[in-house]
Formats: sequence, structure tokens, C-alpha cells
Amino acid sequence: QEMTFQDKIITGLLLVTWVLLSGCTLTPETAKNSNQQVDIAPLLNTQLFTSPAVALLSEDDIFTLSKEQQQAFISGYQRELAKGVKPHKAVQAYITNLMGDFAYYGETYTAQQAMSLEQGNCMSLAVLTTALVRLAGLEFDYRKVNTLPIFEKQKSLLLSSSHVQTMIYDPGFVAEENMIYWSKPGVVIDYFPVDSNYAGSKYSYPKFLAMFYQNLAADALLEEDFNLAFAYATKALQADKASSKIINLLAVLHRRMGDISSAEAIYQAGLSQNPDDIYLLSNFIALLKREKRFAEAEPLEQSMRLLDDPNPYAWLEQAYLAQQKHKDSEAIDYFNKVIAKAPYVQEAYIGLYRIYARQGKIARAQLMLEKALEWTHEQEERKGYKRKLYQLTGDNRAKLARL
Repeated sequence: QEMTFQDKIITGLLLVTWVLLSGCTLTPETAKNSNQQVDIAPLLNTQLFTSPAVALLSEDDIFTLSKEQQQAFISGYQRELAKGVKPHKAVQAYITNLMGDFAYYGETYTAQQAMSLEQGNCMSLAVLTTALVRLAGLEFDYRKVNTLPIFEKQKSLLLSSSHVQTMIYDPGFVAEENMIYWSKPGVVIDYFPVDSNYAGSKYSYPKFLAMFYQNLAADALLEEDFNLAFAYATKALQADKASSKIINLLAVLHRRMGDISSAEAIYQAGLSQNPDDIYLLSNFIALLKREKRFAEAEPLEQSMRLLDDPNPYAWLEQAYLAQQKHKDSEAIDYFNKVIAKAPYVQEAYIGLYRIYARQGKIARAQLMLEKALEWTHEQEERKGYKRKLYQLTGDNRAKLARL
């Protein structure tokens, strides 16, 4: 499939810890007036953590294939070239064939592991693709994808996923004079193509490397191996010092180790350079409430509701989080933010339907289902929504079924 600058490439799953912990005393006014680059490394309490029991993966470990794997790719790649296939499409053909046996699995693997096991999460596939593209000597890029969030709750941690694309460029492309190009043409390999995904900003290679280490840190955190989690989180920070997600993860680790003071300092630094980051602010507010500092939390909570993040899925996550806390009014506000920014996101209407149905507000629940129907084209989904509408308007209103 040919790619223009608007198309999607390889989708990679990035595990992000999103937990109801740490915070600090930063006020909304202070945050809004700050736009400085900060270094949180001096704020880390390294004495809390010891060396992990296992060796950490190096950059070479992540992207280097075995000699046998390299030879298998080079042979397949050269066969495609001999047929007259362009280099970027030859890589695409090899990966597409490989994906025929590739099984989605929640682990984050190195390129060698992913190719050997023929499985892994989307990040694993992106890492493998990077290794293959490098062997071919082609130019590539990464780009963020704004997509429907996926949630998983484990051991009091609420995890959400985001995605990254890998763009493989056509090496034979020659730009015409007096023409403006948003991006070079290339190819797309999409592990999970979804119509509602839309591309965001580009990622640098160091930022992508940081994402990989961040995944490993999150995995270790789930296993409550705080030393390994901290070691990988610090490697991620070295690759991307400005990442609010890594800053959040480090604050979480300090909180888990009982160092509230350091956790607050880390959040304060993170918010000073990312004052409008919804995830930092949300977790920050949660810590204040956990510490019963409600007077400090309230203005920040009001400030967060006034933010204007253009990504509708960021607000969808906040709506789901509010639902987890059984805060219907907050969830309603956030679902409405989603609809205002992206009326095609059906999940917002369904979220509102569930709340209104549970509250016995039949007319409002019915309206939300009708709105969802307007943006639904899949026949089975339409049947499901119509069935719910019938239940709302029939004699069985007391039996409001769940979707």
C-alpha cells in the first residue's frame, strides 16, 4: 500500500503507567506561566533503589538480530529486489509475509526475540521492523498515533496504551522543484488498522528507544520489582528527558517506595515543563487527595477541566477514570469534551448512555444511543444499539441492559 503523509504505518503498543498516586503543591497559575526545560535526575532518590538482579538490555540487545535471522531477511529482501520491487516495498513484503504467522502477545520483546518467537506486542513488531529497515539501509521515522485507549487494571495500577507508527520512506523519491511536501512517500504496514486512528507528531529515535525502556519499566512495576523498574525508567529518562510519562513513572516508583517528598518534587518538576499534561495533572491531584490536601487539589481539578487538549482520547481516558471512581458528574463532563472535539467517537455516547441509564434518565439515555447510531456503520453494532433503544422505550425500562 502506498503511503502519503496522511497514512498510517506500523502500529506499536506502548504501555504507560497511569496510577492514582503522586503530586505536589504547584498551583495552576504557576504551571501556566512556566515553560522551562527541567532536569529531574537530581530529584531522584537513588538510595531508595539497589542494582537489579538481572542485567539490563543494551541498545544493541534490543535491535540486533542473530546472524541466521539477518541472513534470512537479506535473502528474502534480495529476492524481491531481483523481481524489480523497490527497496521500501521489498521490506514491506518481507514483514507482511512474516506477520502471517505473527501472534499478538502482551510482552515487549527485542527484535531477535520477536522474530524467533513470531509473537509480541505492537512495540515488539515496531522494534523488529526497525532492525530490518536498518539492515536494508533505508530511511525511516516514527510518529505518534492518537487512538482509542485500551485499559487494564492490575494491582492498583491503571494502565493505558498508546501507539507509535514507523514510516519507511521510498529511497528513490526525488522532490520536484517548487513543490512543498509534508513527508516523503513510503509504505505502510499496519498491525492493527483502525479507521478512528489519526496521526500525531513525529518521534525521534531516542524518544522511541525511551518508549521501549519505559515499557520494560512498566512491566517490572507490575511485578513489583521496583529496582528493575527504576533502572529501566532511568535509562528511558536518559533517552528522553522531557517525557511526562517517564516522569510520571518515576514519581510512581518513589511513591511506592514510601518517599512522598521526592515523588512530589518530581511531579512539580514535570508540571513545570508540561503544565497542561492531563496525566501528570490527574495523578498529581490524586496524590493531594490521598494525602487529604483537598484545598490544594480543588483549584488544580478545576484547572484540568478547563484544559483544551485537542486529542479526544485523552479526555476519554479521563472519563473512564472518573467512572472507575464512581464520579458520574466528572465523567459526564469529560465525555462531553470528547464529543465536542470528535463527535465520531461512539464510545463517548455509550459512556453517557450507561450513566444516564443507570440514573434512570431514560430520555437522555435514549438520545445518546440515537447519537451513537448516527456514527455507526457496522451492521451488528447498529443492531445492538437499536435493541437497547427498544428496551429503553418499551415496557422493560426497569431492566436497563448493559452493552
